[in-house]
Amino acid sequence: MEHPAYHIIHSGDGSDSVGIHGTTISFHSTRGAFTESMQVFIENGLKHYIERHRPVQLNILEIGFGTGLNALLTAQVLSGQELPARYTGIDRYPLPEEIFDRLNYDAFTRATGLYKPLMKAPWNREVQLSGGLLLQKIEADLVAYQPEGVYDICYFDAFAPDDQPELWTPGVFRKIRSHMSEGGVLVTYCSKSMVRKTLIESGFAVEKLKGPPGKREVVRATAVSGSSGY
Repeated sequence: MEHPAYHIIHSGDGSDSVGIHGTTISFHSTRGAFTESMQVFIENGLKHYIERHRPVQLNILEIGFGTGLNALLTAQVLSGQELPARYTGIDRYPLPEEIFDRLNYDAFTRATGLYKPLMKAPWNREVQLSGGLLLQKIEADLVAYQPEGVYDICYFDAFAPDDQPELWTPGVFRKIRSHMSEGGVLVTYCSKSMVRKTLIESGFAVEKLKGPPGKREVVRATAVSGSSGY
């Protein structure tokens, strides 16, 4: 039976994503959900930060928890390095179980059996998962939400600026920047000049990096004092 709001998309690399009925919006690149998440968020964000800073623990913030793919891939990396982390995911509209239960992500990770516990973990409460991941999924509107603590990495995975313009504003990026550690990184798939300019004005140094299939460039923004970008 079809869900009234969502449908499953089989992306170009074989991994699943989710589309919203009546729109062209999808939760990931249709050229490859797994490939996009690995390159934009894991390689450019998580692994880059670990290699540069050699932390003993991490605080990670995700804007747009969505299908949980970024959290799953993060758990896989961290479990392999025995690196504990606190992972906070913000989403205004949690994905229903009848949709995420059909996604094929277990086939794309070594963290077999972790995806369903991660997605079924209660919202608005911290839950300790295997591999040292302390997960808190928060059901909230980011515009009104006030983050707590200091984050080393931010996965900014909201829908595109044309679809969610209220989340790509100076106010939102300044709020995130005020809760980032020195040298912390924010990564996103969107490299529009307006987004880069807003990030720079909010206190980040901005790099354009090679994008995944179907995307020429993506962005990594680093929280540094007196930052400037290009």
